Amino acid sequence: MTKKILAAVLSLAVAAACFTACGSDDSSSESKADTNSSAAETADSAADDASAADTDSAAELKAPVNDGAVDVTKGATDNMLTRSVLNEGDTSRLASKIKEALDIANDDSLEVAQKTEKATKVAFLGDSITAGSAASSSQNQYTKQFISWWEENISYFVVGTNAGIGATDSYLAVHRVDSEVLADNPDIIFIEFINDVDNDFYKTTMDSLIRKCLAQPNNPAVILVEMTMEDGTCPQNVHSEIGEYYNVPIISYHDAVLPEVEAGNIKWTDISPDNIHPNDDGHKMLAQMLENFVGGIKDNIDSVDTEAKAFDTSIESPTGDKYADAALEDKNSKKVTVKDAGAFTEQTSPWNFQDGWAASNGGSVTFEMEFKNLGMLYYKTVDGKSGSATVTIDGVECAEINADFTGGWGDYACNNEIVSFDEKGKHEVTVTVPEGKKFEILRWMIS
Repeated sequence: MTKKILAAVLSLAVAAACFTACGSDDSSSESKADTNSSAAETADSAADDASAADTDSAAELKAPVNDGAVDVTKGATDNMLTRSVLNEGDTSRLASKIKEALDIANDDSLEVAQKTEKATKVAFLGDSITAGSAASSSQNQYTKQFISWWEENISYFVVGTNAGIGATDSYLAVHRVDSEVLADNPDIIFIEFINDVDNDFYKTTMDSLIRKCLAQPNNPAVILVEMTMEDGTCPQNVHSEIGEYYNVPIISYHDAVLPEVEAGNIKWTDISPDNIHPNDDGHKMLAQMLENFVGGIKDNIDSVDTEAKAFDTSIESPTGDKYADAALEDKNSKKVTVKDAGAFTEQTSPWNFQDGWAASNGGSVTFEMEFKNLGMLYYKTVDGKSGSATVTIDGVECAEINADFTGGWGDYACNNEIVSFDEKGKHEVTVTVPEGKKFEILRWMIS
């Protein structure tokens, strides 16, 4: 497996520049603290890993780099497509969904309405790359391109759902996947999170996220998609450790593209306008990688295993399945009781995270909740008006959460894990903001 661990991974994770339009500075730094690792210790560990990691070389690649410049306007080369398959995994679930789609499309006894009702549901869960940042139009996003390919090559009867939200990670995803993805019973789920960091915290979140998806009663196919930053920084190592453990397919844009960039065959600026987001040509390449993998199964559908097997819940979780019951809770949740609303009586701002709790001039709010693990989704703003909130649990100060993002790339929903207890129990949680400052609690993240 190609390894690309850089000694600067921590500084990239916690610096706002690293997350321009895609990541979360506070989220990742808080996450490391919550796994009992200081920033210095994590940086030292990353440096040690970098020195110990195998360096990329042609001999390590599944397929060699191109002999000369790659014309990115023509898409991915055959060797890039070969390298993109980091782990073929168990394809029986995917094959079963493809076979079902083909059977429905070719069944002349079914009316169009009946075929539409049985349409394949494809969900894309991810961050700003999945949401389509840097693509010139929605049709140029890799998600839309893949759905168009499915319509032309497998079945017209398909519905794509884009659950990508910029500046988010798999910690938020494991809390929102039930309501935003799994509630619709998708047949195929692509998961992409470049904002994760190569550490144990994100190994834990990705573990629970994949288990949640695999355990659905309709046996959806789950496919990991691994992206890369310009310098190679990515969470592929920790993601692939979990993906390979559950033997799910893993498609690596990192392994396909980065060797060509390092060889001088592709200029990063030809496939991205910044250090992270694919442009139209980059989205096209990524879509081709997914199409190549799925198309290969479709072309051999008569000879591959098409029996989708239920997830064996007795399979031990390598991280303890910490977020098995993770969920996002708002004002409408019965799991959150407001004991004293105080100054937090206003409407939260983001269209997709309304029904939270907001205050515009300081003050406090007190909740009663039952949890083992507690996190907060809050709104970081660039206007200089947001402040830092002190979070106390049962009278003990547990966290200081800074919502000020003055000078940053824009407002965004950020998340921090606040506390993890050994046992689940009821707790009183108070959030206090200095006078004159605003603060928005978009959701509580409870498990």
